[in-house]
Amino acid sequence: MVRFLSFFVCIFPISFSLFLARVAGTLFYYLFPGKAKLAYLNLRLALGDKFSLSMRKMIVKELFRNLTQNIVEFLYFPRIDKKYVEKYISVVGEEKIKEVLKREKGLIFLTGHLGNWELLSLVAQVKRYPIVVLAREQKPKRLNALLNQYRTRLGARLIIRGSWMREVLNSLKENKIVGILGDQKSGKGGVLVGLFSRLAWTPAGVFNLASHTGAGVLPVFIIREKGPYHRIEIKEELSLEKNPQEFLRKFHRLLEEYILNYPSQWLWFHRRWKGSPSKKIIILSDGKVGHLNQARALAKIVKQVIEEKSKGLLLEQGMGSTEEIEIEFKHKFARFLINFLGIFARDSCRGCLKCLQWGLRKDSLGKIFSVYGDIIISCGTNLSAVNLFLAKENQAKSIIIMKPGLIPVRRFDLAIIPLHDRPKPRRNVVITPTALNLIDEFTLKEGIEKLQATGYRLQAEKPKIGVLIGGESKYYTLTQRIANTLINELLNASRDLDAQLLITTSRRTSQGVEMVVKERLSNHPHCPLLIIANERNIEGAVWGILGLSDIVVVSEESISMISEALSAKKPVIVFKIERKIQFKTTKYQRFLDNLFRENYLTLVKPEELAEEIKKVYHKSEKISPIEDKKLVYEALRELL
Repeated sequence: MVRFLSFFVCIFPISFSLFLARVAGTLFYYLFPGKAKLAYLNLRLALGDKFSLSMRKMIVKELFRNLTQNIVEFLYFPRIDKKYVEKYISVVGEEKIKEVLKREKGLIFLTGHLGNWELLSLVAQVKRYPIVVLAREQKPKRLNALLNQYRTRLGARLIIRGSWMREVLNSLKENKIVGILGDQKSGKGGVLVGLFSRLAWTPAGVFNLASHTGAGVLPVFIIREKGPYHRIEIKEELSLEKNPQEFLRKFHRLLEEYILNYPSQWLWFHRRWKGSPSKKIIILSDGKVGHLNQARALAKIVKQVIEEKSKGLLLEQGMGSTEEIEIEFKHKFARFLINFLGIFARDSCRGCLKCLQWGLRKDSLGKIFSVYGDIIISCGTNLSAVNLFLAKENQAKSIIIMKPGLIPVRRFDLAIIPLHDRPKPRRNVVITPTALNLIDEFTLKEGIEKLQATGYRLQAEKPKIGVLIGGESKYYTLTQRIANTLINELLNASRDLDAQLLITTSRRTSQGVEMVVKERLSNHPHCPLLIIANERNIEGAVWGILGLSDIVVVSEESISMISEALSAKKPVIVFKIERKIQFKTTKYQRFLDNLFRENYLTLVKPEELAEEIKKVYHKSEKISPIEDKKLVYEALRELL
């Protein structure tokens, strides 16, 4: 069949045959959507938003056309001679070849899958250079013999890749030229070298050969200018470095330059970055600060896992980098429809981003179309489908926090769901007693430093009671009466213990409660720190209060505040406030009941607070540590 196709191609002028090849390439673009999708994926991975969606489509379509032209030109090899080369192929920098060969230590052409790389060896043969061709053995023996005949028809020596090192060494000692493709993923013995946005496993064979033999290394690239016209560019010799990473980084810089200038001529089908320790984390935000902070906390744990698994490797760019994208839907119905369509998302689905294109606002779409992520994180039901669609499009890991609504949990790689949402145990589900948060020893230290920088002066030797006052929510209300009772109890406890009160309200605290708090505690000797969040919110204030406090007091309506207090590993007392709905058991009640039952916190009425603070302060028993992050960490280690 190949002989027949070659005969057919050679009947016509090469320009006409290449025209037919371009038509066939356009057809193949539509016939092989999986290959096209992989090319899109690699383009976005490597170049991010350097090209628009329409430009990426054009590049991939042109890539198919270029490859079919390469195939036709290969079939035309029996007709290629000196006259053909002189007419259609120009060479820039040919004098560098002669300079290196004068040293009589051999020469390595280092190139990549750019343009029609198969032409390079044939042009060298036409110009009578002592070229050695490396080829992979194909399984069909007769086809393998025919292809190798085409490659060596003008006198080149053939070496079959496999156990080829000795023959290559002998060829270099004989002052021959060996052409090596250096842009594919390496197997054993490779090194990590940055290529565009991340590290890539790269074969170090060229460096080893040059070091052992003293052979010169010339980067060589061939570019299709138009139709059968090509330009070969021979760059300056690569000097040997102390290690293969530095040497290969110089080649990668050249390769990046050519790929950027001729993106449709590089082989984007190869999984060049497979196995790379560089991981990009995408955080999807629904605009809710609490959800975003949970997603950020998860991303923080993901980074820790990535760093642990990358110990001993060369760490460079892209190692656990994070990008946040705020998702805005056009309207509520669009949000519902996208979440409904998420039920049908599959790995083979071709329209993942088309579904989003219909329902998302322009700014969100632009970011999603331009970004690549290895790990997609979201928090909240509304973003479950967007997470799944983006993960399928990027062939990435999808991780959600909270229940995914209409979409079955099994569709995600990992789901972190709090116990109060009553999840069913599954292999891909981590059930946590509290909500994920950013609190750890580093954020606590950072919060303390930020508080100290604002000028607050605290007496180090005195006990400190941290107080996080919430406010209005769907199910709870904090009244002025409860606020007055709360302050009475706090002042009683602080006098009896000679303690300092570190107090902050929240954005949800009503003006009436804020007035009570200010009137009674402003400039009070037992309250050196009072922050009214709606008037002057200090960044990291909650972290600082949690870090400084010996005991933490929190209002019952905020799952996030209680979770943060527990993560600070301090005794936590939750005071009850007025419930709007009495007859219904809410997730907030289930949340508190679970934690109280497991002895993570104490739950009291406001009028009982002073006695409970004193009791907890004098208690010698250690509090039960929250294991949320440890559970998530172990699950991520297995997933990644």
